[in-house]
Amino acid sequence: MRELLKIAHLVMIAMASGLTLAQYVTLRASVGREEEAGLDMARRTLADLATFAVVFVWVSGVLLLWSRLGADGPGVTAWFHAKVGFVLLFSVAHFVQRAKGARLRTSDDRTAVRRAAERWASVAWLMSLLAITLAVVSFG
Repeated sequence: MRELLKIAHLVMIAMASGLTLAQYVTLRASVGREEEAGLDMARRTLADLATFAVVFVWVSGVLLLWSRLGADGPGVTAWFHAKVGFVLLFSVAHFVQRAKGARLRTSDDRTAVRRAAERWASVAWLMSLLAITLAVVSFG
């Protein structure tokens, strides 16, 4: 059961990473077209799916930690602590990017808000890549 949970956890981190990259691409594609309803719906849908993935990563991560601490053998390593740090940074960047995306719909200066959302999407994507790399290393 623990192996299935580990697989699901890694798949969800990868999914969150891919969704974050898709959000960045969608934001870049909407340059000068920030008001278009179709692009707005695509941005919101990608953000909703990414939020689901982030929540699943945290839930499965807590369950994996609990299963590892309760088992015989090695506990958590420094790699694991680094991974948790990057998942935390990824989560913060994701939710800031979501807030910027919501502001994009109502802002008068949509170009500046879109650029800020792009930066946060880039940060979130980089943090998710580091998190999945460290997850593979820490789980051994």
